[in-house]
Amino acid sequence: MRPVATLVLLASEGEARLTENRKKGEGLIQIGFLSADDFADVDQGFTEAPGRMSAAPGMGGHAFTPRESERDARRTAFAGHILEALTKAWDKGNHDRLIIAAPPRLLGELRDRISRPIAAALTADLPKDLVKVPLKDLPAHFNDIAAF
Repeated sequence: MRPVATLVLLASEGEARLTENRKKGEGLIQIGFLSADDFADVDQGFTEAPGRMSAAPGMGGHAFTPRESERDARRTAFAGHILEALTKAWDKGNHDRLIIAAPPRLLGELRDRISRPIAAALTADLPKDLVKVPLKDLPAHFNDIAAF
């Protein structure tokens, strides 16, 4: 019986790590890393607060509310880059299953946009930010899901 190859995506709103496990007892090996700072479209130079102009009483005034906050826009843009890297790793890696760990809002964004073939292999997802956890300590976070 051949071992189950698992692709594990660890993501936060600023970084993402692609790791894999090919054999029980080997732990996780990092195969890719992304930083939101490496993509110009992730930080589009939004202002801190919506623009506002007030005129004297009885005069016209302007105010607007952006469609989404700067943080939401960054999350959406970075999620696209994460999914692109995930798709490339999945297509060339011959993996059997996928596990994703990301903060809840980013996890929702990834779930909503993941392609169907990869979504079919999604075995579990964790609403946690594990990006900064050292590789040797990661398997303990997945004990209930998989043995690495």
